Amino acid sequence: MGWLSNPPATLESVPEQGVHTAPPPMRTTSNGLKRPSELRGPGDPEEKGRLSNPVQRRLSAAEIEQLIHLYPQGASIDALACRYQVHRTTVIHHLDRAGIARRRVVRKMTDESVALAAARYEQGASLALVASEFGVHQRTLTRELRRAGASIRPRRGWRR
Repeated sequence: MGWLSNPPATLESVPEQGVHTAPPPMRTTSNGLKRPSELRGPGDPEEKGRLSNPVQRRLSAAEIEQLIHLYPQGASIDALACRYQVHRTTVIHHLDRAGIARRRVVRKMTDESVALAAARYEQGASLALVASEFGVHQRTLTRELRRAGASIRPRRGWRR
């Protein structure tokens, strides 16, 4: 135990671990009242955690099988994460456990489109405008322009 640890006043012994005599945790309902979690009905919405973190959701074996089946058919990791309401790293974890190789990230811009974007940018158009014209994110365009050797202008109000 270190200086910053905060041990409870009484510690459980090993044989007593897992024995719970405390009442079930209280859940907040939509009207702000608290009730035990065992009273939640099947139609009740899943409770949200602190801030914007959702409560951890575990996938059933059937959902994992579906997920593993859909990815090779072309579904993206982000689409699967949205569909099953889990984090994208959870999807990646299940794919890795099943031994499914992940697809490589496809480059969004070709060399020709990078050259056209660089010419447009050097004519004075903003990064945001050029990125929207080519249908890519501003960071993607910046990365591609730097790879092509183009210099990026400082943002308005910034000094170099």
